[in-house]
Amino acid sequence: MTLTEVVVSALILGISSQASLQGWSRNSQAAASSARTDQQLRFLEQRLLASRRALASAAVVDLACRWDRAAVVAVLEGLPKDADLSSTWEFQPSGEGVWLTVALPASETEPPIQRSQLFTPAGLGHCPREANDDQ
Repeated sequence: MTLTEVVVSALILGISSQASLQGWSRNSQAAASSARTDQQLRFLEQRLLASRRALASAAVVDLACRWDRAAVVAVLEGLPKDADLSSTWEFQPSGEGVWLTVALPASETEPPIQRSQLFTPAGLGHCPREANDDQ
């Protein structure tokens, strides 16, 4: 081999090695980001599930099968706080449902993640069954 061939082959080897390392680096960063996002989504779902369980087990409805707003707020505010998580709730004007929204703020590399769910007294089993439900 001549000196020119050795230099060219070393240059080709160096460029291809650098390209491979950059590809591996991007893949590992994408995998880490995906795992972090999955963990954050699980965290949001766990908070919604805890809220659902708390609302289902508490006496938070009136005789007309509508939310007792003060009782609902007391139950939701009584849940353990987390510094990274924000929770908001909004009652429907009819009093038949409450929207619970949980969110994680944006980080330097990730957009904010938000999840909302509608809870109703009937959906949580607080309302008695109607007579025609048995048919």
